[in-house]
Amino acid sequence: MVLAGGGELDPATPAGGVLAGCGTVAVVTLAAAFGRPDALAARIADWAAAVGVSPVTVAAVRRADALNPAVAAPIADADAVLVLDGSPAHLVSALKATPLLDAVTAAAARGAAVVWSGAGAVAACDPMVDERGGALTVGLGVCAGIVVAAAWERWPRPRQRRLRTMIPDGVLFAALSTGAAVRSAAAGADERWAAVGGDMEVTRAGKPVEI
Repeated sequence: MVLAGGGELDPATPAGGVLAGCGTVAVVTLAAAFGRPDALAARIADWAAAVGVSPVTVAAVRRADALNPAVAAPIADADAVLVLDGSPAHLVSALKATPLLDAVTAAAARGAAVVWSGAGAVAACDPMVDERGGALTVGLGVCAGIVVAAAWERWPRPRQRRLRTMIPDGVLFAALSTGAAVRSAAAGADERWAAVGGDMEVTRAGKPVEI
């Protein structure tokens, strides 16, 4: 299980290269549903060619798609899963308690690499950072014991300070810049997290920690 601060389609970033050589990668574009689909498809193709994988796009745009088991079917045969950046709020509302989420977590349970990037990394946690107001809200709860803020370099300093005061003392807080990523050994477990690379700020109970 990998949580990234964005930049997952830039092969030069740690997040962009973490799935290099993984074979078939199921790409979940749900969080980016209201972006430019043609441009996104081109970026996915360019990234896949650069890192040597075969992408299969999971065609989910709304909750009705995520509730359809046939939409999630490509994940069962994929070697890895990439959940793209976009809107955390849309991702949670569309993905929570669906066959699509079950398929992603099942992939992690069988040992497939699963990368949640940007909005995906934020939404995978519970509590989840609400980037619109810099507070906390309910997320998917896929990853335990950690809260992630993505694209940390874009946050105004007053909002950074405010968010730091809201993080529960018992969880790890990973403020990930675009392209940075952290990795856990087990899906859903309160595991020790390790840095994959990139600029990040990691704290527990307000104090810096090494991972």
